[in-house]
Amino acid sequence: LRTLVVDGDLRHPSATRYFDAQEGPGLVDYLAGDAELEKAIRLHEASGVWVLPAGAQTQNPPGMLGSERMKQLLSALRERFDFVIVDTPPVGPVVDALIIAQIVDKVIYVVRWGATPREMVAHTLSRLPLRKISGVVLNHVVDRNARRYGRDGHAYYYGARYYKNYYES
Repeated sequence: LRTLVVDGDLRHPSATRYFDAQEGPGLVDYLAGDAELEKAIRLHEASGVWVLPAGAQTQNPPGMLGSERMKQLLSALRERFDFVIVDTPPVGPVVDALIIAQIVDKVIYVVRWGATPREMVAHTLSRLPLRKISGVVLNHVVDRNARRYGRDGHAYYYGARYYKNYYES
């Protein structure tokens, strides 16, 4: 399936760095009218994923992400790609993710396991549109510590049982 990852974290563009797409125009350049979309989107050969990096720095990330041009861009990208994933900054410190949540189809909420307080998760989830929350993902799970929750409690049990051949091949 044709998948596009949009780096919507205009303050700390980690997806741009992950896909090694720092050079050339990106989302900010397109939204500012300084670049064509065709020049900003590129294929990451190793993964087969298309990437729209963050691009140039901006002093107004919320203004750019909430702009009419951004809404039109997402609408156009839905036509061209099977999946459009927008990576945003965390919900707590800045409003950027809340702005993006209003204009995307679904939200996947990522929580750092063992580090993010439950109260913060509950508070930030209450700020997101409930009908758009598609799920919660735990990242940075430490297998050694997660085993305390029982053998059925996480992927350690299932991974050994069902995915062993997948990871060995």
